[in-house]
Amino acid sequence: MIRRIESRKNPQFKQWLAISQSDLGRKKGLVFLEGLRLCQDAAASGVTIETVLLSDHAGPPIQTFADSLTQATHYCLPESLFRTLCDTKTPQGIALLCDAPDLSHYPEKPNPNGLYLVADGISDPGNLGTMIRTADAFAFDAVLMTAGSVWPMHAKVIRAAMGSAFHLPLYWFESIEETIDWLKTGGIQVIAADIDGAQPVSDLPSGGGRALIIGSEAHGISPVVRSRSDQIICIPMPGRAESLNAAVAAAILSYAMMEKNREIR
Repeated sequence: MIRRIESRKNPQFKQWLAISQSDLGRKKGLVFLEGLRLCQDAAASGVTIETVLLSDHAGPPIQTFADSLTQATHYCLPESLFRTLCDTKTPQGIALLCDAPDLSHYPEKPNPNGLYLVADGISDPGNLGTMIRTADAFAFDAVLMTAGSVWPMHAKVIRAAMGSAFHLPLYWFESIEETIDWLKTGGIQVIAADIDGAQPVSDLPSGGGRALIIGSEAHGISPVVRSRSDQIICIPMPGRAESLNAAVAAAILSYAMMEKNREIR
């Protein structure tokens, strides 16, 4: 049965709006997703879907997909009300509320030959989402995030990740110290990116498990990262730009690390 909501004053609608536009989703353990492709990726990944939201204007492909989600509660909304929930300019007519994954549940040890991308205090949702998408593209084993980073299940992060948030593991650590300790249990080389790094990324030797740490947009890598990293690398920039966006730097370095890793595989 499809239930219908037509008023902005409806308590259920108010809760959906708060989840889509604030941190209420994190507190309640829920993720708000919109758009057919993203919703399909979430369903295929096996997440538990609690609620399906449909616009009056949802087309046949969306209706067919929604009908397959038999375990969820379905609601239909007028197009104007549905648009209020969505951050995109042209919503496709479907949104889901899903259970957020447990990001603190990670293996006892990392893969000793794995590749890991560490987001240490990345606060911009677009940057973190792009970093997750990058790690997915270059076959990294997981993305690790520290407290101070934006919540990776934030709607803007998930949208920037373009479905990649459901393609590879995401792990949340309370501190960078805890993150590095976990990496070291698997013998992972900890490599930090810094504009003043002494070693260009091209000089990295081939092989071995590695973790790339990208520091916060405002402050770069922390003193802890600087002191505990095995290597601090840089991207040579012969041009006039002073620095690179954190997500751009992560993409360049992640590609280079993938190539070095492939040389021994």
